[in-house]
This record gives sequence, structure tokens and C-alpha cells, in this order.
Amino acid sequence: MKKGIATVALSLLLLPMAAQSSSNKPLAVENRMTQPLSQVMKQIEQRFNVTFSYNVDTAGLSVDYAPGRIRPYSFEETLQNVLGLFDFKAWKQNDSVYRIKPFEYYRRWDSEGQQMTDYLNTLYHNRTEWEARAQELRKAVRETSGVDAMLRSCVDAKPILGKVRKYDGYTVQNLALELVPGYYVCGSIYVPNNKKARKQVANAQGQYPVIISPNGHWADGRYNKDLQVRFATLARMGAISISFDLFGWGESALQVGAENHASSMALTYQLVSAFRLLDYALTRPDVDSKRVGACGGSGGGTHSVLLSTIDDRFSACCPVVHITSHFDGGCPCESGLPVQYVLGGTTSAEMLATMAPKPIMLVGNEGDWTHTHPSIEVPYLKRIYGFYDAADQVQSLFLPGERHDFRASKREGVYNYFSSVWNLVKEQQDETKATIETADKLICFGSTKNEEGKVVPTGTNAPENFERSIQPLAEKYFDKQLYFDLRWAAGLEQKAQKWADSLHLDDPAKTLRVRKLIFTHLTQITRWHNEHLNDCPRGINPRTGEKLREVDLQIIADAAQPKEYHTTLMDGLRAELTSEQVETILDLYTIGKVQFTMKGYYGIVPDITPTEDSVCLAYLKEAREMAIDFKTMKEISEIFGIAKDKCEAYFNAHGRNWRQMYSAYVKKLQAEKKAKQTKQ
Repeated sequence: MKKGIATVALSLLLLPMAAQSSSNKPLAVENRMTQPLSQVMKQIEQRFNVTFSYNVDTAGLSVDYAPGRIRPYSFEETLQNVLGLFDFKAWKQNDSVYRIKPFEYYRRWDSEGQQMTDYLNTLYHNRTEWEARAQELRKAVRETSGVDAMLRSCVDAKPILGKVRKYDGYTVQNLALELVPGYYVCGSIYVPNNKKARKQVANAQGQYPVIISPNGHWADGRYNKDLQVRFATLARMGAISISFDLFGWGESALQVGAENHASSMALTYQLVSAFRLLDYALTRPDVDSKRVGACGGSGGGTHSVLLSTIDDRFSACCPVVHITSHFDGGCPCESGLPVQYVLGGTTSAEMLATMAPKPIMLVGNEGDWTHTHPSIEVPYLKRIYGFYDAADQVQSLFLPGERHDFRASKREGVYNYFSSVWNLVKEQQDETKATIETADKLICFGSTKNEEGKVVPTGTNAPENFERSIQPLAEKYFDKQLYFDLRWAAGLEQKAQKWADSLHLDDPAKTLRVRKLIFTHLTQITRWHNEHLNDCPRGINPRTGEKLREVDLQIIADAAQPKEYHTTLMDGLRAELTSEQVETILDLYTIGKVQFTMKGYYGIVPDITPTEDSVCLAYLKEAREMAIDFKTMKEISEIFGIAKDKCEAYFNAHGRNWRQMYSAYVKKLQAEKKAKQTKQ
């Protein structure tokens, strides 16, 4: 009501201004200076002497106030002003070529990485200030990662160990460790087995350093040839290496499904896997608890940094082709929770800095996101280590001309680093001595297909309580609300995509816009429903005197949602689609209740007139548009019930008797059913 009064008052205030106008014509609508996005991008190319390539469809997209978005003094600000409208971003391919891609929450420009690093440097100017920040950072990352909640649920199980396989200077043994009831992490342990390593590396108790080796997203997982070579060579040189499956990879896929790897649960599960494997390793008589390292590449580098940040048992860390200030890792198993947003924002470089003054090593190259090592990350880390007079403890290997991999040149850097830290035997650094095993030797349980066609573990070591579903794991040991939110959002996204695709628009950009409209609306009404379910107080229906039903309470609560939820969707659909296409979407929202109800009316009123048909259809379409803002099918059915009451009242008011027509229709159906049964 207040809003309406304000609108009237504003109109009255504007009347004198209109009266003073020299013309009775309405004022001209403001010129929006709209231009096609493709035209704007060509202007940017010409102004800044660059070329764009595209991973997105710009057809049909336009930019309002286009000239005002171009900043002649700033290429980056111009791109943000234009591309930000569509969740697009430009990525530099070389000095003059940029590729336009969809926005990625985990990836930023190099310049943004520099800006973030500059910002972090303002937070601490000496060791005291840094250590206060580092303590908060370790705590925040650990809390956000969710490891402690899962660790509290872990069972105290002994590992299932396979046979020891002896090779040139080292041994390999498979191990499976139960984490929470029924769920296992499977891996292999590579152990030194030569006199030189025993003499030079083992301590007085015959103990070796141990390296926890989280795997990245390399082909074949922990069975990858390059990984096996690294583990075997490090073992020959005197360091025990433990490799294990990613969540949803290898034997873990038997339990949780490969499709569930790309989830934030993977981040927690993989960290807990490393924790418990290290717990086991430290019970072994051949492991030195004072010499514990983490080393992985790509996503394995992400997890190496996370481990060394939240677990002070690690005394050395060597992330390969990972550490940056502008990239958080493209998989939810690295950035999905996300730990990178704690304390107002952090980076993998800052997390690694919490190791100071322990020795660390960065391996990067020119052909991926680690190309900024020499200019950003290494200088930053040396500054932090300088607070301890330990800048020399920051080692780095930068390889110009190389790309994202874990080839021999990068492994060479790893060997050199751990040799410098733990005095490994360089003479044993001969990768030709490593035996590459087939996957059937590295798996712990083996697998086969059961009668239902599902792949299940087999073999003598296969445990009876080997779970084969992700749901119990997610619901029992992870944040239920987080799991629900992830699944809920994914389900709404899938529904919105399916509905948009059903229109067959032959215009990817338009399909994307329609999908976003639907997804946003579904998200808004579902969230409103979930958050306001108990808003409506218990009461009675004033017309009947009976208590309000649960569905009545839901409808009252959901009807209070902001009007713009509805208008934004409908205005957007009508701007993008034909009226028939809009009706198709509304029918999908309401599972075709308009057609279904009209079919019923045609049966009940076989001689329905065109006017009656038109009136009923109008009432039902009105109900359909109203019903899309309600969450449950019970609510939607109740909204259609309002329209049905109107239709029946119309029939009665225009010479029909609805009760008699409906009774006759029911008797007809019963007679037909009886006749059919008699005939059978």
C-alpha cells in the first residue's frame, strides 16, 4: 500500500514539469545506445589491436550503452564492462590473441593474481604479523575442508595388505584402508630395498622418510606410467612413497561412481585418505616420523599444499605444475568447498607459505598457469621465508617451453629436491630400473561384473562390507545440507537445461539465456519454499472453520515470495520466445495440467460450446501461470483446483448442472469398465 501511495505522489510531483513542456508529446525514451555484442567486440579489436577467438556463441547478444563501456585507457576494464554482462571472460593466448570463454570461478587473469598477492603482502610486514595470519589460515582451511568431522567418524582398522613384490632396489605392496564403515582408500606403497639407501638415508633405527603422493588428474590415475616411475625411483633413492586412488577413480569408482569425483566431497575424502594413510605409515617400523613429505602434480599438487597447510606432521612439500595466485584448480575436488575463500581470500602460494621455514620446492613451466612462478609466486614465498632468514629454503624449477605434465624433466626436479632435503642416494636415480606394472597388479581387490551387470570387488581380499553407493557416505559423513544443496542445484540445472533444449531453438545463445531464466526462477522459488516453510502460523479456514491443512500453510507461505521472481521469468521468456514456446515451458512446470484437465472436461461435457471451451481454457491458463511459482505438486494441484471451481461455477451459472454432468460421466465410466470385465 505504501508503495502505491508513493507512486501516486511521485506522479503528482511530475505533473507541473509536464505542464511546462512546450509540447503535449511524451518525453522521448532514453537512447540505450544498444549494439550487437559482435560489433562491440570488433570495435575493441580495432582499438586495442587484438584478435578474439570464441568458445561461446555471441549470436543474438547485444550490449546496452555500448560506447560508454569502452575505456580507451584500459583494455582489461573494457573487457570487464562488456563481457561481464554475459558471464564471459577473455583469456590471453599470446601477445595479441584472446579467447572468449564462459566465466570460471576458479580461474583469474595473471594481473588479478598479482593484485591478490600485492593485497596479501599488505597484511603482514614481519614474522609476528605473518605468524598470526598463518595460524588463522591453517585453522580456517582445516575447518572449511571438513576433515575433522570425517576423521571423527573413521574406524580404527588395520590395512589390508597384499603380497610384497620385489624389484630392482625397491618393493611394491598394495594396501587398502577402511576409512568410515564400508568405504576404503586403495593404494600402493613403494619401499627402499637396497644397501645404499639403508646406509645413506635410513636413520639409526633403520627408518626412511615417507612421501604421501596425492594423484592429479592424469590418465590412468595411480596406474599411470610416469607416476609409477617416480614412486619406484624415489624408493630406490631411499624414500618410501605411498600412492592412492582419487575419490571416484580406480577402485574408489566401484564404491562411489566415477561421476561423483567432481564434487567437493572428493576434496574432503582425499585429504582424509592421506591423513589415515600417514597415520598407518607412522606405525610402521621403517618410517621416520620426522621426515614426512607431500608431492603431487596438478590436482595432486593442490592436495599436497592443502595437506602441508593443515597437518604439521609434514616437513617437506613439493607441488608440481600447480602453485599459482590466479588459479585454484579446475575440479571441485580442489576448489569446490572452497577453501580458497577463507579469511577474505587466499591463494595456494599463501597456503604453502605456512610451511615456513620448512624447505619447499615449486616446479612450474611456461605452458600452463604456473608460468607466473618467476614473477609472482617465488618472490612472494621468498619474502615470507625472509621473515625467518630462510629464503634459501624456497627452491624452484622453472622450465621454459614445457607444458602441463609430469615428464622426466619435472621428475628430475623432484628427485633433486628430496635429495637435498633428506640426502637421498643420487646414484640410484635411474628411471630405467623402474618396473612398470599393469593395473591388475596394482589393484587391491580386483573386480568383476555381478548378475546385475554392476562392477564389484572380487578376490580373496575383498571385504564383505564393501559399500557400493555414494548416498550413505554423503548422508552420514558429510555436511548433509551441503550435499543436499549440491544435488538440489545440479537437479534444477539439469531440469532447466532439459526444458530449454526441448524447444529446439537452433540458437545456442538463446537456449542458454532461457536455461538461465528457468534455473534462476526454479532456484528462487525452491529456496523461498525451503526457508519459509514454517512462516505461516497455524489457524483456521475462515470459510469452513476447519484447521488449515499443511498444503494450505505451504501455499500461504509461498504466495508471499517477491513478485519479481515471477515477472523476471515471464518477461524474460516472452522477450526470447514465441507465445507457443512460452506455453510449452509453462506446461513443463505444471506437467501438462491444462491439457489433462481440458480432456476431462471434454469427457464430462461432450457437447461443450466454443464459449465454454474458451472460458475454461482461460481459467486454467491463468492458474497455470500462477502455479509455476509454487514448489510442490500438491500446491500446484490446489492452484488448479481454484480454476476448476471457477469453471464449474461458470457451467452452473450458464444453464448447466455440473453435479449432474459429473455424476453421469462417472456412471458412464463405471458401465464401460463393467462391460469390459464381462467381455473378458
